[in-house]
Amino acid sequence: MLFNALSASPALDLQAYADVDHFRESERYVQASSIPLTAAPPSILRASLSLPSATLSLVRTFPRIINGYELSDRLVFVVPMDRVASARLNGQAVRHSIIVLKGSANCTVFEPEPRLVAILSIPPDHLALKWAELSAGYLLLGLPGDSLAFIQTLIQSTLRFAAHQSKPIDVHQLLAIQGTLFSALDEEFHRGAFEGGKANIAERYKRIIDHIDDAIMSTPASNNTCDELANELGISVRTLHTAAQSICGAGIHQYRRLRQLWLVRQHLRMGYPGLTVKATALAHGFWHMGEFSRMYRAAFGEVPSRTLIEAQGKPASIPCK
Repeated sequence: MLFNALSASPALDLQAYADVDHFRESERYVQASSIPLTAAPPSILRASLSLPSATLSLVRTFPRIINGYELSDRLVFVVPMDRVASARLNGQAVRHSIIVLKGSANCTVFEPEPRLVAILSIPPDHLALKWAELSAGYLLLGLPGDSLAFIQTLIQSTLRFAAHQSKPIDVHQLLAIQGTLFSALDEEFHRGAFEGGKANIAERYKRIIDHIDDAIMSTPASNNTCDELANELGISVRTLHTAAQSICGAGIHQYRRLRQLWLVRQHLRMGYPGLTVKATALAHGFWHMGEFSRMYRAAFGEVPSRTLIEAQGKPASIPCK
């Protein structure tokens, strides 16, 4: 495991997230949000190196669905640092490709397994012109095995070098490190094969899920049936379920419930005076409190009242429903 070879230093920031809630807060700057697929995900770690014009991070994640991104004028490369090949981006298999994101990249990423990925964030004009000419959105860059291994080794050695520094790295060294990373990406631009961002069946499915997401955010208390949702979209119920499985790796009912549960949790964690679990649950489409409490506990490993009590700064003595 690469993180075993890393430690915090004056050059390398190493952060362990106490829980998924705190990790989700770190995603806000790119307007992304992770929905965990397990109640107790493994420890989440992030190592970050600040370069003159870029940021290089290594992240150990958890099984999740990610929705986002809004990257302003940044170009982001997500490099697989493991052998996991089960991830899908907008319904397309990622396998061992590098994900390239630019500007407004409306993506849903399904990661059913924990991942180890490196993330390099760069202003587009700092790379070769061809990178800057990419349209906003996402692409998958498939590289030959030796090319991907070279990029991975370069990232590993860079982070290990930073971890062993007893003082901040000199700006000239940082520029040299940055230049090496940029040159490697520029060279691989011509060796790799791009795919993604095409008008295909996966993109159609993505639009269906976007409609569901918009409906959940605009009317969180709504409990439209699958038949009603399908009629709104002018599609069959079968297509609705296929879209959810393709994009989110879950049935439409399970996905909607996950989204609604996270909206409830976000609301409870605000801890407003007078806020109650029952009122929050009802406002987000949960009408049966016993069933809601069971689903909440299964998703988050705690009952909803504990979330609210801790948010309001009260001592939590016994679990409440």
